Amino acid sequence: MPFPATDTLAIIGAGPVGLEAALAALDRGFDVQVFEQGEVGSHPLAWGHVRMFTPWRMNLGKHSRAHLEAAGWTAPDPETRPTGLELAERYLQPLALLPEMIRLIHPYTQVVRASRHGLLRGEGSDAGTRRTRPFRLLVRDQGGRESFHHAFSLVDASGVYANPDWAGTGGIPAHSELYLRPQMAYHVEDVLGLDREKYAGRRTVVIGEGAFAATTVAALARLADEAPGTTVAWVTRAIASGVFPNAEHDPLPGRRELRIRAHALATGAHPAVAHIGGAEIEEFEFNPATHRYRVILATGEEMRTEEADRVIVNAGFGPDETLCRELDQDEPQFFALGHGPHGREPDFLLETGYQQAGDAVARLAAELGTGTP
Repeated sequence: MPFPATDTLAIIGAGPVGLEAALAALDRGFDVQVFEQGEVGSHPLAWGHVRMFTPWRMNLGKHSRAHLEAAGWTAPDPETRPTGLELAERYLQPLALLPEMIRLIHPYTQVVRASRHGLLRGEGSDAGTRRTRPFRLLVRDQGGRESFHHAFSLVDASGVYANPDWAGTGGIPAHSELYLRPQMAYHVEDVLGLDREKYAGRRTVVIGEGAFAATTVAALARLADEAPGTTVAWVTRAIASGVFPNAEHDPLPGRRELRIRAHALATGAHPAVAHIGGAEIEEFEFNPATHRYRVILATGEEMRTEEADRVIVNAGFGPDETLCRELDQDEPQFFALGHGPHGREPDFLLETGYQQAGDAVARLAAELGTGTP
C-alpha cells in the first residue's frame, strides 16, 4: 500500500472542536479530512432546546471565527447565551459551508475503528516504528459501504453525547437495563416542548446529579406547575446537601442559576419533586400491561422501589473507548480533544477545547515539519 503524505490529518467529529481543529490545521498547511457520523453539529442539535451556560464570546474558536468573518459572517451578540440549536445553525453549519471546508467534511460517515497500519496496540513503540506508520481508519458511509482511509495524524473530537453512561452502580448496567434501554430516555428530553405529552400528568424517575439531570428535573418541576399530576422522583448518589453545594459561587451566571435551583429542588423546594439521595440503582422492571416501570435501588443497606410512567437516565456521558482501542495510551501524532477525554468533568467549556485544538495542531506541525507557524 502506498503511504499517504506526512501532512495528512484525519479528524473524527464535525462538532465545534473538530471544526476548529480542521481550520487550525488548514492554516498550517495540512491536508485535512473530517469524518462525521451524523450531520454537522449533530450533538448540539440533539439538545437544541437547552440554553448554554456560556455566552457567544466564549463559544467561538479563534480559527473558525477568522475564516467566517473573512467570508462576511457577522458574529452574534457576544453576551447572549445560545441554545444548542442556535450554536449549530448560526455557527457550525456556516462553518461547514465555507468553500475551504465543503470539500473536506464527510457527513453521515462513521469511523468504525482506528489503528496503526500493520501494528497492534503496544507493537513497535520501542523502535519508534509506530511513528513511521500511518493511521488506518475503517470508514462506513450512510449506505453501509465500508472503505479504508489513511492519514499520518489523527484527532478524535467525536465527543461523548452519543455514549450515555449506564444507570447501574459502578458505572455498569443495572439488572435488565440492557434490555430496557431502548425504551428509556438517556438524553435531555424536551419536556416543556416536543416531549411534553410523554411527561405531563405522569410520574418520572430521573437518575443522575450533573447538569443534564438538573436541567431535566428543573424542567419537570416547571411542567408540574402547568400540568397537575406531574411528579418526579430524583435519584442521586449524593445526599441532598451534596447536590451542587456552594452553587452560589459558580462564576457562570447561567450555570449558577441552574445549580442553585437544582440544590433547592433536592432539598425540598417543590412538592412535586421527591429527592432520593445516597442511592444506587440495582434493577429495572417494566410491566407491559400497565406500561409502568419499577426502579429497584439501594440506599445504604436498605432496598426500596420506585414506580413510574417514565424513566430518564442522565447519569453522564463518556467517550467511545472501542473506537481507538488499538492505539497506545501515548500514541504519537494522535490527540483526543474536546469533551471526549473530559467526559466526567462537568465544568469543561468549549473554549478549553478550542485551546486544545490549536495546541495539538501546533505540536503536530512542529513534529512533522508541516506548514507555517
